[in-house]
Amino acid sequence: MKKLIVGLVGFSLLTLGGLGVTHADDGDSLSFWEKTSLHGTFNTSYTYNFNNPPLGVGNFGRVFDFNHNSFNFNRAELEIENAPADWVNFRLDLAFGQDVSVVDGVKGIPIALDEVGIQQAYVAMTAPVGNGLTFTIGHFVTLIGAEVIESGYNFNTSRSFLFGFAIPFTHTGVLMTYPVNDWFEFTVGIANGWDTATDLNKAKTALYQLAFSPSDQLSFSIQGTAGPDADACGGGCPIAMPANDGDWLYLVDWVLTWQPTDSFVLNWNFDWANMQNTGSKTDWWGSSLILAYDFNDYFGMAVRGEYFDDHDGFRFAVGTGADLYEGTLTFRFYPGEGTQIRIEYRHDQSDKAVFTKSDGTLRKYQDTVSGEAVFNF
Repeated sequence: MKKLIVGLVGFSLLTLGGLGVTHADDGDSLSFWEKTSLHGTFNTSYTYNFNNPPLGVGNFGRVFDFNHNSFNFNRAELEIENAPADWVNFRLDLAFGQDVSVVDGVKGIPIALDEVGIQQAYVAMTAPVGNGLTFTIGHFVTLIGAEVIESGYNFNTSRSFLFGFAIPFTHTGVLMTYPVNDWFEFTVGIANGWDTATDLNKAKTALYQLAFSPSDQLSFSIQGTAGPDADACGGGCPIAMPANDGDWLYLVDWVLTWQPTDSFVLNWNFDWANMQNTGSKTDWWGSSLILAYDFNDYFGMAVRGEYFDDHDGFRFAVGTGADLYEGTLTFRFYPGEGTQIRIEYRHDQSDKAVFTKSDGTLRKYQDTVSGEAVFNF
C-alpha cells in the first residue's frame, strides 16, 4: 500500500508539471517545474563491530548502523519543493532504502532494503501579519535535536544516542512560526504525538521552539514537547498502546552552534525528558558535543563525545538501566562537489554489560569501524 501511495504521488507530480499552474501575481501561466526546486541526498555504508555479535543481534544502541558486518543501502531521498506564490510553499520528501523502516517503525531492528516512505509532506502558508506569520500543516520532521535523519547533513556517519533514543523523528500536526526580529523567532504547534501519523489517544501534544541567532557565527535554541505521549517509545520499551490520556511526557532540548570560521564548527546538545506512565515515573537525559574542522577543500574531520543516562532502562529496555558513553572520530574526504567519503571509528561504553559478544555473552563496551559514501545534490 505504501509503495502504491508513493507511486501515485509521483504520477500526480508529473501530471501537474504537464498541466501547469497560474501565477497569482501577474496571471502568467507557468509550468509546475518552473516553480519547483529539487534537492536530494544518497548514502550507502558498511559497519563492522569488533565484538562480532551474532546474526540478528546487531550493534546495541545504534540507529541506522545497526547491522554488523553488512553493506547497507541506507537512503536515497528526493526533496521536492514548489512555491506557486510567494506566500505559499509545498514540500514533499520521498525516501527510499533501509533507513526508512527505522524512521517509520521501531528503532534498533534489522531492516529491509525495499522500503519507501514519505518523510515530509506539508504546506507552509505565510500570513501578512507583522514580519510574517507562517503556518506549517501536515507531516514534518521534528524541531528537536542537533542531528537529522539524513546522514549527508550531519558531521558523523553514526547518530548519537540522543538522536536515536532521547527524541522523536517526526510529527503530524500544525506549526506556527513568527520571526520577531532578525535574531529571534518562536514556533508553537500541536501534533498527534511522537513518530506517529495517527493519534493513539484523544489528547494532543504541544510543540515549541525559541530560536536565537545573535550573529552569523552563533545560534542557540530551546525546543521540546509536552503531552500525553507515553506511547512514544524507542528500543522496544514496554508501553501498552494506545496511550492513556493521563500519561504525560515532557521533553526539553537545547542546541548551541558556534561557527567562528567557515572551516570550524562547535555543536552542543542537551536533552532531558520526564514521563509518567500508568502511575510510574521515569526520566532520561544526556548531552553531546561535536567539533568539526575542514583542513582544506578535500579533507576534514569531526569528533563527537556523548553521555546518555537511562537509569531506569526504559529507552534501551535493558532492565536495571544503564549509563552510556560514546566517542566518535570521523574522517571526511571530499572528492567532488556534493560528494563525501567517510571513515569512522566509534567506541561505546556502559556501566552495565549490554553489548553482545560473538558467543552471546555481554560486555560493557563495543568498538566499531564504518565506511560511508554520501552524495548531496
